[in-house]
Amino acid sequence: MWGGTASCAPVRFNPQRSTLQIPVPDSSQFEIDHREPLFRLTRTHVYGGLPNTLTVEVTTDGQPYSLQFGPSHADLRLAWDGMTLFLDSVVRSPDDEGTNQVRYALEDGGRTFVAVERWRSPKLQYDNRWVFDREDDAPGPTRSGGL
Repeated sequence: MWGGTASCAPVRFNPQRSTLQIPVPDSSQFEIDHREPLFRLTRTHVYGGLPNTLTVEVTTDGQPYSLQFGPSHADLRLAWDGMTLFLDSVVRSPDDEGTNQVRYALEDGGRTFVAVERWRSPKLQYDNRWVFDREDDAPGPTRSGGL
């Protein structure tokens, strides 16, 4: 991840280091395959023993994408902002429409993956700081001038 042509070992949710304004999942895991400009993220949140998995395949060049997630639809863009990947999206569900902005970054020499999320809609407004730790002992990847 953030090495230009790298896959990232799975990262596991660290609730003690995270700050969430939504219910905390039982567990959460992200897997990232990043081969600049291609970016694939698979995340699984588990609530009440029920997994919810979402996979997004986009490019990091700001191109617009339209994705369907069950009954919800998202229009999104992913682009570099310095050392951070910035996701800007509009999400429509059957009963709400909102914006979700997420800044993805590596910390601790690549050992920690952080997602700072801001959701705004008529029904929900929240700000989350998700912190994930690498599951393996491999050194974290880096990106020249960014993730």
